Amino acid sequence: MLRLVNSDVVDNKWLRKWAQHMTCLAAGNDLSSREVNKFTDSLVNQTTAVELGVVVKELLNHIRMTR
Repeated sequence: MLRLVNSDVVDNKWLRKWAQHMTCLAAGNDLSSREVNKFTDSLVNQTTAVELGVVVKELLNHIRMTR
């Protein structure tokens, strides 16, 4: 689990990688609703609200860029 050392510094590399992996799977229609729930629950259990914000931002940017 990532923790903030300083409120201005977040090591969010793994979060971005996770978001990219999920968007890649979703784009290929390779995710079932069960898998979506499993991945989401796992992420929520491992992150802080700030870190979840990073994932949401990455996913929204991906959606925006692929429209």
